Amino acid sequence: MLKAMTFSLARRAHSPIRSALLRGTGSIAAISGIAFASCATSGDAGSSPNGDSGAGGGALFNCAVGEFSCDGDMARSCDGNGNIVDAEDCSASNKICSPILGCIACIPGTESCENGIATRCVPNGGGFRDFVCDTTQGMVCEALGCRGACSPGELESSYLGCDYYPTITPNPVWNGFRFAVAVANAGDLPTVITLDRGSLFTETYDLAPGELKTIELPWVDELKGGEVNACQVAPAPGGTGIVPGGAYHLRSDQPITVYQLSPLRFEQDPIPDGCPLGNQCPGYNTANLNNDRCLSYSNDASLLLPSTTLGRSYTSLGWPSTQDKTGFLTITATEDNTDVELFGRGSFIAGAGITTTGEGSVRLQQGDVLQLLASGESSGGYGSDISGTRVVSSAPIQVIAGNSCANIPEATTNACDHIEHVVFPIETLGTSYLVTFPAVPAARAPHVVRIATVEDNTTVTVNPPVPGAMEPITLTAENPILELGSVTQDIEITSDQAILVAHYLQGEESVVENRTGDPSMAFAVPTAQFRTDYLFVASNSYRDNFVNVIAPSGSAVELDGQFLEFSEFEAIGDSGYSVARHQLNRAQETHRISADETFGIVVYGYGTYTSYLYPGGMDLEGITQSVIY
Repeated sequence: MLKAMTFSLARRAHSPIRSALLRGTGSIAAISGIAFASCATSGDAGSSPNGDSGAGGGALFNCAVGEFSCDGDMARSCDGNGNIVDAEDCSASNKICSPILGCIACIPGTESCENGIATRCVPNGGGFRDFVCDTTQGMVCEALGCRGACSPGELESSYLGCDYYPTITPNPVWNGFRFAVAVANAGDLPTVITLDRGSLFTETYDLAPGELKTIELPWVDELKGGEVNACQVAPAPGGTGIVPGGAYHLRSDQPITVYQLSPLRFEQDPIPDGCPLGNQCPGYNTANLNNDRCLSYSNDASLLLPSTTLGRSYTSLGWPSTQDKTGFLTITATEDNTDVELFGRGSFIAGAGITTTGEGSVRLQQGDVLQLLASGESSGGYGSDISGTRVVSSAPIQVIAGNSCANIPEATTNACDHIEHVVFPIETLGTSYLVTFPAVPAARAPHVVRIATVEDNTTVTVNPPVPGAMEPITLTAENPILELGSVTQDIEITSDQAILVAHYLQGEESVVENRTGDPSMAFAVPTAQFRTDYLFVASNSYRDNFVNVIAPSGSAVELDGQFLEFSEFEAIGDSGYSVARHQLNRAQETHRISADETFGIVVYGYGTYTSYLYPGGMDLEGITQSVIY
């Protein structure tokens, strides 16, 4: 069994110790100097290296719980009350002392590079990891490490990066609609985009600063599955399996932001040959004025995360299967010889060594895709829900969760729509979330919120209370999912341990105003991962686009050079935050937004019988320890 691993540490604001460790700068002696300046000892606190002082053996000044005092190679842990509670001789295991992490094998961030292979100490100091100093990403191999704007030492931990894996997921949409990626240059310098799928093809594109390029790509049939007929009936979903080299690989030599759209457009006009029109379906409804239009009926989009921020431990949230409309997990390897192990919930279609209970392990090479499908249901109701499944790997992987064509909020709600989104690694999850409803009036456009626990016995509180969570709820390993249906207000969700939160737009016949849109899915961003600025994309292939701006009440927020009016904002309970639901100019696809305080954004749009929904960006700092229960 693979052990859950995390190469991250919790943030401490303005900590000079942590900053030095993360940068990997300075000598061990310099780091130790910071240790004694921050966590100084007095009296007998500097007692013999054998740790005889033990618990309570010495008083410490300004020593926070969980921090360490370094006396040479002796790491003494602190209890937050100025007392030493434990001691370890790091030299006994050939390690050194860190004032944040205790005994470590190396100073996080320190590097070397030779013959194009770089070695970098991981953020928790547990050891070194090798990586390719990729010249396609503009990296340069030097004795002191891999250098360049896209090197791990230079990139911030956020949605902006240089190495991505667009990956197709099950979607029964007609194949004449095309999968696409939207790429925006986030910097002040031009960049070259390289897009490939192994040896099958390689293309390059030039992007000026701030420029957006939308690139249409062929479907990967083994991942997409079959297409609907004129009656919009989906074929059987196929089975669980591995598609070697199934993912696209997108790289740049300057930081960019990337979104995938499945498919890009909701309508094709003029109508191309072969499009399955509604009026070709026997017994079609003649009152439907859209029967002679070429509509996709099944769209969604996802923010992609750069490979430098992907993790090794995930918990999942999706949507239950119905007949021939299946929940899925799509897993992409970013390195060769990546071992992936599943701890399933719900019922799966067996394959590739994965059982019907979702248990098993596989080995993937870089770019390989493991597609896991939930079993269906033939009775007309919901079938298997694989939400809560845990995924653990030996190297960073990308996990996308969703449903090929989900009916939301009920199995009988018309109409189904493809939903998908990249899952956030466990170490990036938090304990505070703000979930806001879409732009149409809430009473006529409710949405669904689902919450998954990471650890056993996690207490979740919703403010203001909503049906299903009028009081705090405890989630357990046996019952890790909480679903809140027909939420008609903006809510704050807090917990005593890390959680994953998803929200879903509902089917167009579930009292949605003007029958606009259809199901869509996105993960909510923890408030701890909010930023002060974003570059985001809203595709003009949709009729109406919006951004929900979630900011501390009274914050001045500037969008595309204009400040949002304070009157646009509505308070989110007593959270101290407010939300503005702002309609975007359809003629402009790339947007910049900033504020003097950290805030979050959710981007979404509507077409005829379709919609999309995703967070516009986020930081991806390690703020939670990965565990398996």
